[in-house]
Amino acid sequence: MTKKSCDRHEANSKDEGAIAGVGSSDFAADLLASLEQNYTTLLIKLSAYLRSPDAAADALHDTYVKLRSQHPITDLRQPRAYLYRMAINLALNSRRKDIRMVPKVMSEFEGFPDGAPDPERSALAIREMEQMFAALHALSPKSRAIFLARWRDEKTNEEIATTLGIHKRSVQKDLARTELHLRAMLGRLKNG
Repeated sequence: MTKKSCDRHEANSKDEGAIAGVGSSDFAADLLASLEQNYTTLLIKLSAYLRSPDAAADALHDTYVKLRSQHPITDLRQPRAYLYRMAINLALNSRRKDIRMVPKVMSEFEGFPDGAPDPERSALAIREMEQMFAALHALSPKSRAIFLARWRDEKTNEEIATTLGIHKRSVQKDLARTELHLRAMLGRLKNG
């Protein structure tokens, strides 16, 4: 090797922040410092590789956590490459774990019916409600007042009779007639 190529190799090693032959605790601190120093470069490379800046940031965070909790190997020539590979492996492991979980979770929901009405059902329900309101408004004012007091205001027949100044039996008969009329209207709407 010529002196120029040795100098170039030494300069590349310094740029990469080569760590070799250092004690375990110093080595971990140096590796974390290298992660901090090369964070932006690693983030850009990982974002391109993983095709997601969020996944890349998560992978670098996982790398940091793993470096803090484990004692890495003590002889590295290219710590940035080591950190990059470690982040990729952690991201791929996370994706594999997510892929294994999703089908199981989704399969649990396959048996449940979709509760949301389709557009046709919604349109029919709206039309039906409009026709029922029209039928309700076509009732006599007294019948409509009795019906709404019973079903909307939840009053008892006695309360309705007292409020309107009529007999309880008259309220019962009027409610029965009104309900039959509205049910007949509803039946015609569904059949026709």
